[in-house]
Amino acid sequence: MADTTTEPVAVTGDEPESVREVSARTKGLLISVPILVGLGFMLGYPAVIALAAAPLLLVAIALFMVGRRPGGNLRRAVEPSQLTRGETATALITSVNTRVTPTGVVEALDSIGGQPVEVLIPPVPPRREVTVSYRFVPLRRGELHLGPVTLERRDPWGLFVRRATASAELTVLVHPRVLPVEVALAGNRIGQEGGTADRDVLGSNQFHTLREYVVGDELRQIHWRSSARVGKLMVKQLVDNPLPRALVVLDNDIRSYRRSQDFEEAVDAAASIGSAIVQAGLPVSLRTTGEDAGVEVLRVDDLTRLLDALALSDPRELKVSPPALRQVLLATRSTSFFLVTGPNTGLLPSAIAALGLVGEGTVVRIGQEGGLSRPRRGLVFRDAMRCDDLVSQGPT
Repeated sequence: MADTTTEPVAVTGDEPESVREVSARTKGLLISVPILVGLGFMLGYPAVIALAAAPLLLVAIALFMVGRRPGGNLRRAVEPSQLTRGETATALITSVNTRVTPTGVVEALDSIGGQPVEVLIPPVPPRREVTVSYRFVPLRRGELHLGPVTLERRDPWGLFVRRATASAELTVLVHPRVLPVEVALAGNRIGQEGGTADRDVLGSNQFHTLREYVVGDELRQIHWRSSARVGKLMVKQLVDNPLPRALVVLDNDIRSYRRSQDFEEAVDAAASIGSAIVQAGLPVSLRTTGEDAGVEVLRVDDLTRLLDALALSDPRELKVSPPALRQVLLATRSTSFFLVTGPNTGLLPSAIAALGLVGEGTVVRIGQEGGLSRPRRGLVFRDAMRCDDLVSQGPT
């Protein structure tokens, strides 16, 4: 699985704008004042007139208690910095008090993806800060918006409410899940621990043919036995054994899938396959059948680019046929391909036509049962209802 850092993604809020609201209860108390005074004069009861001062005193005390703007300056953060769909994350809100007097208890109303979350911020001593946190689980990949935070301070009688909307907003990217699946690159199996079954030949020189010696050839490349047989110097011509390079294609045509949640599982499958290849030390290219830009990842440090691209890829109904898989293989110089799609895909003829360019091609169909099958040489079908089912598959 891709490594995630525990350093928080943070943003600092500006000084919030404050708004004081008057409740209906306050209006009722203020209306009762002239009524009590009028009744006192009409009935000749000075005590009733004196009683009219009680509502005014209560309103004045309540107004004094909510007179200060609620809370201090806000900072917010999210841990870990790279969120994954379905995994628990932590949101942190820090109230910074830069004044010489303490702040009171503040009720905060946060928002995560449009869903309200109530948080209680305790009093903050002068020149200090207090951090409160709560956990949440992002259920959708893509951009997740947090905030703004609305601060509230109320008096004990509910007469006044003072609200301050802080601008501590944050947008983070939720990655698809990455599971330890097994993949194969033209016969080299990549397991859950990473690494290939035949890494000793990758990137080495391979014997191609014998040719006549020319000035400048290295003497160590002379094949003395053949030279003695033909009567002239013959040298070994070597060629580079190309490093396996994989192409992962995500079909984001919504018509290829039976259910909308199947596409989310397909995104997880593409992320898991790409991650397994990169962590094995091999390059991978990511393409989608839509108009999304391609991504090429050469080392583990760049794996976040692949996950970012998948996090932003959404299903759509394609109006134009995607480029033939054979053309994409030539453009990316890939030696294997993984087509992640659904049961209703129309890309199988394109995948079959591309087999002549690669050692092996794999079609992963999410949303139908069937397991592992090889309908023809060089083509592998891996059918699964969910991405989790790919983890238990045997080696291909």
